Amino acid sequence: MKLSALDIDLLTVISKRGIAGITKEELIAEVGKTVKGIAYADLWRHVTALANGGMVDVEMSGPDDFTVYITDLGKEKFGK
Repeated sequence: MKLSALDIDLLTVISKRGIAGITKEELIAEVGKTVKGIAYADLWRHVTALANGGMVDVEMSGPDDFTVYITDLGKEKFGK
């Protein structure tokens, strides 16, 4: 899986949270510090692509709420 700059930003933020994971709101706030004006749909597309690649797990906690966790594969591939 080829990682984009946004994928790397996402993995950086997600990996910092470790086993606690990061909620949707926290992820949007943290990524928004480095990526200005990102649309939620684009963010979600990248999160699901990372999940499909086995780099992160997404736990849905409501119809529009989720928590993202980095996987062992994500740690290994990302080098964190």
